[in-house]
Amino acid sequence: MKRLLCFLVGIACFLSFVKEIPAKEALTLTLQDAIALAVRDNPNVQQTKLSYLSQKYHLYVEHWEFYPHYAFQATATRGQDGIDKDVFTGSNNYTIQPGASLVTPIGTKVALTSMNIQAGNFKPGLSLQVLQPLMRGFGKAVVEAALNDAKDSEKTSRLSIEGTLRGTVTAVINAYLDVVNAERTVVIDQEALKRAEKSVQQTTLYIKAGHLPGNELITVRANVASAKTQLENDKNNLLQSRYALLKAIGVDPDIPVTFSALDVATLIKAYSLPPIQRVKTLTLENDTQYQTDQILLSGSTSRALLIAKDNARWRLDVTATASAGSRESNNTRLRNLFNKDNQEESIVVALEVPINDQAAKAAIVNAEIAIKNAKIGLKQEKWEKETNAINGWNRVVSAKRAYAYATDAEQLQEKTYNVSYKKYLHGLIDGLELQTAQLQLIDAQQTLLSAKLTYLKALVDLDFLTGQTLKTWNVEVRL
Repeated sequence: MKRLLCFLVGIACFLSFVKEIPAKEALTLTLQDAIALAVRDNPNVQQTKLSYLSQKYHLYVEHWEFYPHYAFQATATRGQDGIDKDVFTGSNNYTIQPGASLVTPIGTKVALTSMNIQAGNFKPGLSLQVLQPLMRGFGKAVVEAALNDAKDSEKTSRLSIEGTLRGTVTAVINAYLDVVNAERTVVIDQEALKRAEKSVQQTTLYIKAGHLPGNELITVRANVASAKTQLENDKNNLLQSRYALLKAIGVDPDIPVTFSALDVATLIKAYSLPPIQRVKTLTLENDTQYQTDQILLSGSTSRALLIAKDNARWRLDVTATASAGSRESNNTRLRNLFNKDNQEESIVVALEVPINDQAAKAAIVNAEIAIKNAKIGLKQEKWEKETNAINGWNRVVSAKRAYAYATDAEQLQEKTYNVSYKKYLHGLIDGLELQTAQLQLIDAQQTLLSAKLTYLKALVDLDFLTGQTLKTWNVEVRL
């Protein structure tokens, strides 16, 4: 019995201890916090940065191609031959071959190789070869084509990071505004529900007093039911908007997060509307895709034509070779490497003339067509970006006007409802007319909310279009 009592006391102490453990508090984020978190943790941003690291290393490898390269090779061979069943002869051979090579920006290839053979006697050897293309493969522009392509890829990768950051920040802002919209819609419909319930109370009192017929209660109760249904839908939309915001940020949806209230009017003042010509200029200057296409046209696309023309040229190479080494098997001295009797020099001139090389001609034609297509595409893209800039500017202007009109309409509709409610209390109108006035007020409030957020979103989208998003929110591109 005592054991059971002690066990129960222990359970009670444990439960009281568990109750005292504070629950994990939800993380509260402002819009600035959400943007900072997305810039750091968004998977799209991280993947783009990893891609940049890959391009950066590829650029280093292309630079490395023009650095001196070193190699070392060693082999050991053991052989055994049987003359008869009792007599065997064996041999041990060793070879050590260090080497160094270099490619210059004009196409010169230099290779220095040392051959050291130990096969009974030590046989050192040294060879130097210099190959210089004089026609095909000659010139810095041709030789460094791959290096320049890698430089362009590194630039476009940096632009990709900037573009991804802009898109991520803009997506977070729009998703945050959707949450604000959903929260405010809930508040509007909660107030509508309170008004409807108040109407039910007033109608009940007037019916009991004999001032209104009993069927008036049906109309106002239907209004309450409709308001509750709409409120339930609003809460579900708010929940979905919160998850959409967490997705835009790029965090685990199971993290307990609450979002701070947002002063929309103050945020609107943070944005400005430049003149339309300035908007077009900024759009072309900062659009990452347009900049990337310009880099490709002047870079790899143009260099492809250069390489195609170079491949169609005659090949004329000059190769100079100098070697030194022991010729006699009993010569084992290193100084014989510098003995004129053991040195050889040669110069080879090789000429290759392509005759009717249709593949090379086709490569040139394809490269020229690619350049023309790229120019046409770039011109079309410029028109498209300018059109987007004009449309974006007009959307802001139109949204601003709509916001002003919606403000006036909401104020007037609120006054209209107040008048209608007083008429209803005095029996001048029935419940159906009061319900109509309330629905019109709700519609005006939601229209005002939508107009305000649409105006702000138009400013946000125009900020993204002109490439000012990161500057507006003080986001630095860290590579």
